[in-house]
Amino acid sequence: MRALIKLSFTLMLISILTAMVAVWFALSDVPLVTGHVQLSHQDISRARNILVQNDPRRIPPGTNHVIELGAQDLNLAANYLLQQFAHGNANLNLTTDLLHAQASLSIPRLPWRNIINIDTVIETRDGQPEITGLQLGRLTIPGHLATSAAHWLLDRAYAGADLGEAGKRIKQLRLFPGLLQLTYQWHPVLLDQARQTLFRSSDLEALRSYHDELANLQARGIGTTGPLVDLLQPLFSTALARSAERDPIEENTALLTVLGTWAGRQDLSKLVPNSPHRPSSFRLKIQRRKDFAQHFLTSAALAARGDTALSDAVGLFKEISDTDHGSGFSFADIAADRAGARFGEFATRSEVHARRVQQRLASGVEETDIMPLARDLPEHMRTEAFKQRFGYVGSPEYQKVIDEINRRIGTCSLYTE
Repeated sequence: MRALIKLSFTLMLISILTAMVAVWFALSDVPLVTGHVQLSHQDISRARNILVQNDPRRIPPGTNHVIELGAQDLNLAANYLLQQFAHGNANLNLTTDLLHAQASLSIPRLPWRNIINIDTVIETRDGQPEITGLQLGRLTIPGHLATSAAHWLLDRAYAGADLGEAGKRIKQLRLFPGLLQLTYQWHPVLLDQARQTLFRSSDLEALRSYHDELANLQARGIGTTGPLVDLLQPLFSTALARSAERDPIEENTALLTVLGTWAGRQDLSKLVPNSPHRPSSFRLKIQRRKDFAQHFLTSAALAARGDTALSDAVGLFKEISDTDHGSGFSFADIAADRAGARFGEFATRSEVHARRVQQRLASGVEETDIMPLARDLPEHMRTEAFKQRFGYVGSPEYQKVIDEINRRIGTCSLYTE
């Protein structure tokens, strides 16, 4: 019996030491890939075109669909996701039947050797992807083992969505120099699975809570018309009360997600399904303008979920689009976008900031506490008028107005405390 105990203890010790050695070799001090990707309005334009071309609402369930992504957009998407969710960067190269991917991920709260460098090669054989090389730092993983692990993870995800095996849905992957072409079988349940992946159960509960609170307030005549700040006060009072036993950052994120979805005239049933009550149409205002309130809240929601750069890029893309179709380019709208992004970022920066915003909003604020005056900024400019006055996006004259917008936002009392 003693011999068996000693053997078990020895095997456990060997396993622990082996794992520690593997982790040591997998971690690094210096990242393999550096740099930070910044989204531009051109990137948003291309992403929008890709989404329009592959709109799932136009794809009959169970049919095969082909999506094509260029190397530039694939790199942009990979870097954006890694920067948001893994504090990392990536570099992808496409050649005939081969994808070479390198990535560096940082591990928070680890004081040293806190980088995981990944170097992998994916080849296509008979239209299916196969990992032929995988390096984690100085640790080499056999290709067949990495492929099996990847298939297992995908199959687990598909099984959770009652879709069977992932391999049966990915019909063909083709790689060309600078281009990826994927043929897959579409099922609407994939959207629900993505939603479940994006939001945890606690997130879903918070989203429903603020959605229902918004509907209840409107039933009492609050938040149907008038200034946006009149609605923010009771909603953030609710967030303050709920945060006594919950994470205030998550509460503020859920609240702003509901408000941003509602203000953006998106379908709230996709965010909070099966609710018996829905808020009435958005009609609130900042500085007596509904468009300001809409810009402010949609940008706040994006920033609260982790990206002010995306919010700024989306807002700029819309204004450029409006120079030819719509109300024209508006620096006033950009001010609303940037103020909303500052609000969303500030409300979720840390627990201290999240609680401070809740307390301040719950006690009541003026509009100028969260967004500066913007009605005097240049707007309603068509393409030629914009070019004559400012030349191009990023020109010195253009940047002067952006700097003035940022200066004004910096004077709002909520952000200076």
